[in-house]
Amino acid sequence: MLKRLIATVVALVIVGAWAGPAWAHGRSSEADVRFAQTIAGMEITVVVRASVRVPAPLQVDVVAHAPGRGGRIDLVIRSVESGRSSSGIVQVKAGRPGMYPVALSVDRVGLHELEVRAGGERSVLPFAVLVPQTPLWEVVVYAAFACAAVALVGALVSAALSRRVVAAGCAGGVVVATVVGFTAGLLSPWFAPVAPEGAPPVARDVMLGRPNAQSVIEILPGKPSPGSEFRLRVELFDGSTGVPADDLVEHHAALLHVVVTSQDGSYFRHVHAIRTAPGTYEVRLRAHGEGRHRVYAEFERADAGGQLVSGEFTLGGPKQASDGVTAVAGAGSGGIPVTEPLRPVAGRPVRVTLDTGVTGLQSWLGMAGHLLVRSQDGGFFGHVHEARSMVAGSQRVPDESVAGFGPRLEFTFSFPRPGRYLVWIQYARNYEIVTAPSVIEVGGTP
Repeated sequence: MLKRLIATVVALVIVGAWAGPAWAHGRSSEADVRFAQTIAGMEITVVVRASVRVPAPLQVDVVAHAPGRGGRIDLVIRSVESGRSSSGIVQVKAGRPGMYPVALSVDRVGLHELEVRAGGERSVLPFAVLVPQTPLWEVVVYAAFACAAVALVGALVSAALSRRVVAAGCAGGVVVATVVGFTAGLLSPWFAPVAPEGAPPVARDVMLGRPNAQSVIEILPGKPSPGSEFRLRVELFDGSTGVPADDLVEHHAALLHVVVTSQDGSYFRHVHAIRTAPGTYEVRLRAHGEGRHRVYAEFERADAGGQLVSGEFTLGGPKQASDGVTAVAGAGSGGIPVTEPLRPVAGRPVRVTLDTGVTGLQSWLGMAGHLLVRSQDGGFFGHVHEARSMVAGSQRVPDESVAGFGPRLEFTFSFPRPGRYLVWIQYARNYEIVTAPSVIEVGGTP
């Protein structure tokens, strides 16, 4: 009898000790915050590590994927409520991709701003410092365990002293407490998750979702000369109110993903615009050739889900059409993608694989690889993630420092119509981003 009670209590401790993480707006209180940024000619990801309590030190890692000429990056974390801030500096070395850590601090939970300054550019990124809260069912389970343990000791002592009535009462207390703890532990998956401390409240009037944001995409100056630098600006606003849509949330480790391609595919950039004002995002690019360029921006608005907007601009002259597709990416080649079947058919799933020849690939933007697809005319754009890392990422976003993927990357994609498609596969090797461009011909249904 005693062995059964002990075994039961131990089993319940194991059940009760398990508690799923609390979530807020799609983010776990145990998850890091990631912001990919293209700033001062560098492609970086700023990772704010999760906190278990506050006030406390806050670990921040700047992951330099494309350090370029390097330079100083100033980081400031500021509480929106109190205005108190903590700052630090990292010095990215030219041509040295990798992680650059810095220690900051926070004194409270809730809404904060992360300010990133480098090379005369400034980005302000909103996020929340979250701390997990203990759910009520877990308190009940542990309290029941404690009562069962006390009652068990009482029963044993009473039995040793031959006090049968007291021993029987204590034994009954063990049973009752055990049943309560066992029931609370088993029913825990059905309890609503507890919002972590510091999570922004969800307003009742937006429970059904906000409308999609509208966009204005432009370049400054209006007509840059070939080889010169220009700014690509994406402005987002709410179509129903006209106010800036400044409620973007972290979406695959960034607030805004921007893909820019020339019409013939010879120019390709996957960048992450910095937030320069509410609802306004900008990124510096360098003009490459003349003619028409396509812009695709991906983001997620709070309580509205993911969204894709697109636009275009022209460099160095009138719009030009191109019959050929070269798909030569400027970030280096990492192999030739292979499709299965070899002749893809529109409307049917196709497996696209890439043998990188390298084991120990790292994650970038939360995944082992990214497949970006554009139709020849530019009217279609698609983006999917590497299949196996999607499974791993559904549990916890892989850390950028862990080299646990490869050498084979696999994607599943369905091309909407027959025709020629430009394809780019991107992945991280030794922190550097590698791009493998290709062209895929898609046939119609036989």
